[in-house]
Amino acid sequence: MRVARMARRRLGSRRPRPHLPPRWGAGRWPRPLPGPRSAERRKIGDGRMTRAWRGVLAGMALCAGMWAGVAGAVDLTIGFIGDLSGPGANVAQDQLDGFRLAIKHLGGRIGGNEFGLIVADGRHDAKLTRQALDRMQQNDRLEFLLVSLSPSHIAQLLAPAVAGKTLVISLNSPPASMAGRDCSPSFFSLAGLTETMNDLSGQYLQQRGIKTLVVAGPDTPASRAALQALRRGFKGDITEMTSRRGEMDFSSNLRTIRSAAPDAVYLLHTGGMAVNFIRQSAEMFGKDRFPLFGPPSLIDQTLLAASGPAALGIGSIGFWSEDMDSPVNRRMQIDFESDYGRMASAYAAIGYDAAMLLDSALRAADKKNIGEDVLRTALRRVEIPSTHGAAHFDSNHFAIQTYVARQVVQDARDRMVDEQRGVFAKDVRDGHAGECPMRWTIEPPPKGP
Repeated sequence: MRVARMARRRLGSRRPRPHLPPRWGAGRWPRPLPGPRSAERRKIGDGRMTRAWRGVLAGMALCAGMWAGVAGAVDLTIGFIGDLSGPGANVAQDQLDGFRLAIKHLGGRIGGNEFGLIVADGRHDAKLTRQALDRMQQNDRLEFLLVSLSPSHIAQLLAPAVAGKTLVISLNSPPASMAGRDCSPSFFSLAGLTETMNDLSGQYLQQRGIKTLVVAGPDTPASRAALQALRRGFKGDITEMTSRRGEMDFSSNLRTIRSAAPDAVYLLHTGGMAVNFIRQSAEMFGKDRFPLFGPPSLIDQTLLAASGPAALGIGSIGFWSEDMDSPVNRRMQIDFESDYGRMASAYAAIGYDAAMLLDSALRAADKKNIGEDVLRTALRRVEIPSTHGAAHFDSNHFAIQTYVARQVVQDARDRMVDEQRGVFAKDVRDGHAGECPMRWTIEPPPKGP
């Protein structure tokens, strides 16, 4: 807190330091960053608390807390680069906060090791994301890098991470090629592929006996790719209904849907477009609304809170649900809401699982020789102690997980939440593992004493 107060005083009448510090901890004021002042830095000389500096102060408070009571050098360093501002910032923020909560539950250490945490906001900018990684690697030996970025930006970070002997763990869906021909010994993913989610959704709709389906989404490459994956699992008739990006009035589309009378609608809109579609469909159809489904990336706590009761009944497939009855999941949700004042989400669960994964791997590794090869082997062998049950990595370093069918219901506190409707698919592998050139034996986790 002392560090944060120092920073606030600097934001008053005096001009703040012309750099965004990469790291705080152990009572040290951060070293100046190399290179010219960026456009973002030039904006913060008027004494106002800009979004960039609010993020800096949040990072300072986080790292100051993480380093409390730590003296001397750390055993390892972990980086986190995520899109913590701009559209979809709730995803990276939930993942970071989930990670922070797990560290708190672990007593402030990972695998019994003192560690440093460096947090950077990618701001949906490939150049800034790359600069953040370069600065992390210049100032510290970076053992692990957690990324919560768009697929293309995840791919761009892999080469420099590998060059710096850093192991990358993705918390968001990466490009499909990274599960196949472009897999890497230095890359692991806790998130499944987006195409796998849509393929499973198609299979679920097929299993439900849906014959005719309307797919509503924006006219974007991502939506077209999602539709292609959906068709692999769903064999019925599909009618595409595209809207221009940013469209908020769906009355015309909904009238067309009413005339077509499909068995169900699969929603690919996101953000405000999705909320408006859900609300307007509930207003127009009431209790007679068509069955509505969507990918797990759509049905998150931000959308459910904004949609309110209009979201009731929406179905999806996912690896996590609020009602999963395990001590770890219950504790994570209770403490997350207590610490951060909002409900936990599947994204928070992934962040929490990432910390538990690293803790388990480091406990299994040789502490006297924490090198890249040792850490890689430990990650491969460990059973991931997750909020939704044990999982492990496939030969392409993607997590093999179980998926459940879910439906939005109202809980005892009148909040919209997902509720399980049974296990849909166990031990799911993506379809690209066979294309990965890596060859190693998937070993069972070592047994405890």
